[in-house]
Amino acid sequence: MSKLIHLIYTSAATYSFSRKELTDLLVVARRRNIELNVSGMLLYSEGSFFQVLEGEPDTVDNLFSRITGDERHQKVTVIIREPIARRAFGDWTMGYADISPREADTILGVNDFFSKGESFARLSPGRAKKLLAAFMHGRWRSRLSKTGTPLSIGPDISVEIESPEKTASVESPNDDYSFAFQPIINISDATIFSYEALIRGRNNESAGTVLSRVDPADMHTFDEQCRNTAINMAAQMGLTSCLNLNFLPLSVETSPTVISSMLNAAARCRVDPGQLILEILEREIITDYEGFKKAINRHRDSGMKVAIDDFGAGYAGLNLLSEFQPEFIKLDMHLMRGIDGNGPRQAIVRGIARTCLDLGIDIIAEGVETTGEFEWLRQEGIRFYQGLLFAGPAFEQLPRTFHLPQ
Repeated sequence: MSKLIHLIYTSAATYSFSRKELTDLLVVARRRNIELNVSGMLLYSEGSFFQVLEGEPDTVDNLFSRITGDERHQKVTVIIREPIARRAFGDWTMGYADISPREADTILGVNDFFSKGESFARLSPGRAKKLLAAFMHGRWRSRLSKTGTPLSIGPDISVEIESPEKTASVESPNDDYSFAFQPIINISDATIFSYEALIRGRNNESAGTVLSRVDPADMHTFDEQCRNTAINMAAQMGLTSCLNLNFLPLSVETSPTVISSMLNAAARCRVDPGQLILEILEREIITDYEGFKKAINRHRDSGMKVAIDDFGAGYAGLNLLSEFQPEFIKLDMHLMRGIDGNGPRQAIVRGIARTCLDLGIDIIAEGVETTGEFEWLRQEGIRFYQGLLFAGPAFEQLPRTFHLPQ
């Protein structure tokens, strides 16, 4: 018995299809898929396509490769590709949302899923049926391009903020390490909202190189010292925005001064505590949520803010979020990579975004590198971005210029 897979994807039409064009598309699809022994379902509604392809792996993959090159649609997003035990669709079927049942009944293999629902009811339970239900209820819909061509982002524009009166760069006061600073952009007003302080060697060596020289037993003390150094450097360079500082959460168990020393450093440097954002590194396991929450909340009245870093990559992001609500979460860059064409990542980020909306938390999209990633995230309402698409880290400098895709 041959192995079978199903591949389910969605896409956006590049123009508004007429009924005749949809019918012609169905006829060609049926003929081609009978020859390839590929079954499935093709739906069209409000400018969005939703397609299920069932068949042998190589055949389905080759067919999908051809489909992605069709200029009549764009934003091709794979929702799922996985093995199946049996086919869910015996005939090649297409559902229309915009023609009457009588018209649909005149075309072989066409059923109006959205009016009658009879074909949907006959489907056996499984992932394909669940995803079709999601599409029928308005999810997995992409916006139709009004121009007749694939949606595109215009050329980047360069934005430069006013330079402060103080020095634009400064050397670290520490002989063992220094910092690079990477902007976090607020696209709502095209400003640099914050800078993340990224540890580097004195000659701009990587963070891994620096941390490899630190004894694990001294890591939390080193972590505390680094924040104070970063505040000092940023203040000398004329920091006017916020400053994101990495924070090992277990530091609160090893040092009673881990936060107060940071606030004292800010006071010495005349940095408002409201400019400080602690980035809690999710990769450390927090064993005492209540103790951690109390230690952080004890100082939140100073105005300092909190973010959960690399959300979605560590040990207990959701558990931490359920016990402790920060002002920001930074989505892990792995979730960002190719999100404009990856259905599971889109579903995860949409779920996180809904949760954050309900809790009053802002999202920072970290590690954004392509205009496609940015465009998808922007359409989901995300305002804050950090990544090479906008600006890279600058060694011992606060960058004043960034690129903003249009």
